[in-house]
Amino acid sequence: MRISRATVLELRKTVGSRARRWLLIASGAVGLLTAGLVAFAGPARDHTFAVISFYTQSAISLPLPFVSVLIMTQEFGWRARSTTPLSASSRDATITAKLLASALIAVAGASYGVLISVLATSTAVLRPGQERWDAAGLIILGSVLVQLIAQLSGAGWGMLLGSSVLAIAADVVVPLALWIVTGAVPGVHGVQAWLAPFASVRNVLSGHMDPQRWAQVGLIVLVWVIALNAAGIFRVRRLGQSGEG
Repeated sequence: MRISRATVLELRKTVGSRARRWLLIASGAVGLLTAGLVAFAGPARDHTFAVISFYTQSAISLPLPFVSVLIMTQEFGWRARSTTPLSASSRDATITAKLLASALIAVAGASYGVLISVLATSTAVLRPGQERWDAAGLIILGSVLVQLIAQLSGAGWGMLLGSSVLAIAADVVVPLALWIVTGAVPGVHGVQAWLAPFASVRNVLSGHMDPQRWAQVGLIVLVWVIALNAAGIFRVRRLGQSGEG
């Protein structure tokens, strides 16, 4: 895959930005701490690659999407719109570059999570008769999916709301509220696995998937990645058209 110069520039901006750099550091530190706690302080039954990966990737996926929020609001936030208007072609190229940068950050975050999960699993004391590396390949794939969904969801909120504070709040509160409500209300329990990202993370990182679980992941991607980013792109284009007018 050829990475465009604009995408490389976005990645350089991310490393060069103090706020985004600290978010990257925080994500790495939280993931490392979580892997260590599960492997060395948790019960022996949790010392498998599946369990350690679940907690590690979940921890990384909490702060890391905020990086994508800031990537999007840098050019497409309300303040940025009033000072740096973009032409239609430049706007679309910038959106593409930013989304690709977000995806690459997600893959890097997932790879880091896999690495520390492997190290933690290798050194943890296992319960006799327990399988340490069961379904490791599928768990690695699930790790990448989890981080991609989280990152691109953050990018969508950043474009849609145009405010870093509001987008970060929405990225946390909306899926969390949906998960709590669908888990608390008896009549909608069955909806949770189909619409709440948190509910699908455990399945994806369990290493045990079936057609229904893959369908649930597909719907999560449709709602929290495709639809959310489509709405964000629509908002950015509408604002660009009004600015040009």
